[in-house]
Amino acid sequence: MGKILITISRQFASGGAYIGQSLARRFSYAYFDREILRRAAEQLDEEEARIEKREERLSGFFEDVIRPFIFGSPETAYMPPPLRPVDDRDLFRAEAAIIRQFAKKYDAVFVGRCASHVLREEPGLVNIFLHARMEFRVKQAMEAYGVSADEAAGLIEKSDHDRRKFISAMTGADWTDVRNYHLAIDTGRTGFKTAEEMVRLLVEEVRAKIGGAKS
Repeated sequence: MGKILITISRQFASGGAYIGQSLARRFSYAYFDREILRRAAEQLDEEEARIEKREERLSGFFEDVIRPFIFGSPETAYMPPPLRPVDDRDLFRAEAAIIRQFAKKYDAVFVGRCASHVLREEPGLVNIFLHARMEFRVKQAMEAYGVSADEAAGLIEKSDHDRRKFISAMTGADWTDVRNYHLAIDTGRTGFKTAEEMVRLLVEEVRAKIGGAKS
């Protein structure tokens, strides 16, 4: 029976984790978000906290320039511990391999980490893109993180900028191009519950076509 693989790409504070977890519970599917991060950190022999700060974000100019000197010959002068000992593409490849491993075993929901691209050849794929107007996301971020409106807007703008650049560099895709998804939802307009129901209906259609087991 075919596996159903729901991928959720999302703008910051548009409800990706909430909707993803709710869908996983509703269908009794596996849910993968931080578990991918944890396993990638183990494989790369890196601290989870350091990997987390780098996900869906490219190396900065300073980090790219300094890396060759950090890994210089034993005769070179002492340099402090590397800021980014693992290359961006190494991290992407590690997480992609983990995503594929999970996809072989489980009907699952994947949040972020370019899963829509990694699993693009899977017949039971359901790619979702969640977005919302800035005012809605600012309110969500303020409530979730206890920050001011200005701070929330700053977090959103940085996340959107970093995520767009990272996904473009790793996959060549435009992160916000709705042609890359099967369903794009403005969660500020629909609300989270209605968005979840929209995804459920699409999943049921896909599952009927590929012969996936009902949950």
